[in-house]
Amino acid sequence: MRAGWFVAAALWFAALWFAGGVSAQPILLSGTIGKAPVFLDLDRTGDTVSGWYFYLKAGKQIRLDGKLLPNGLFDIQEYTASTNSRTGSFKGRIKNGHWTGTWTNAAGKRPSTIAFDDVRGTLKNADGRLHCAVRAKDADFGTRTKQSLDLTLKAGRVKALSLSLVERMQGGETQSCQLGLSDLKQVPATVGILLRARGDRSSSEHHCSVRLFAAGDYLITRIGDSSQENDDCRSTQFCTPRAFWLGLVVNRKTQICKQVK
Repeated sequence: MRAGWFVAAALWFAALWFAGGVSAQPILLSGTIGKAPVFLDLDRTGDTVSGWYFYLKAGKQIRLDGKLLPNGLFDIQEYTASTNSRTGSFKGRIKNGHWTGTWTNAAGKRPSTIAFDDVRGTLKNADGRLHCAVRAKDADFGTRTKQSLDLTLKAGRVKALSLSLVERMQGGETQSCQLGLSDLKQVPATVGILLRARGDRSSSEHHCSVRLFAAGDYLITRIGDSSQENDDCRSTQFCTPRAFWLGLVVNRKTQICKQVK
């Protein structure tokens, strides 16, 4: 009787662990839908995935939620951020880090071939300077923003970096954010390039990390990490009270950048 109770309890704890006790694991993918280059940023918990993707030429995030099924299959739905309406789905198979299948719209029509691969590069061969600025207007709130990046890489090391964001609000108020290499230090990373705020401590109220990823002809700059508590690079050291960083995607050939939002 005692042995039977022990086995049952062990099975219950194992089920609880695999169902909800495992922390989310990041999945970064780049590839194409049809011929259009895209970047996917997902979190996996068990067989569930959620996150965003965006077309690299546009930078507008599209929400994703779905399942990883047995035998390497996946079924992921996309939704509008504003109305939460389903706009399409991805279905296919994963093999050796390669995702292939089909995207269809919400009605199951207009299929496009998809091909994604795990983002694994560390940018160790990246050299040169990237310099760009993007201006945007929010018609709903009457705000105008200018965000800029000036980055120099040599053999995968960040030699110079300047990030800035200036937002002019309706009525003339200005909010801004500034980050430079003097504020950050490059730390080892298995994917892309990772920089953390100098003096950042686990007990700190605010944290700041900047990640750089390569996706074909594009470089993606992610400021802050939404999967980590208080990692938004918004402390008074970097931003005024109502300023918010946005990610950037930069075409490395044309030096044209877009905000990711």
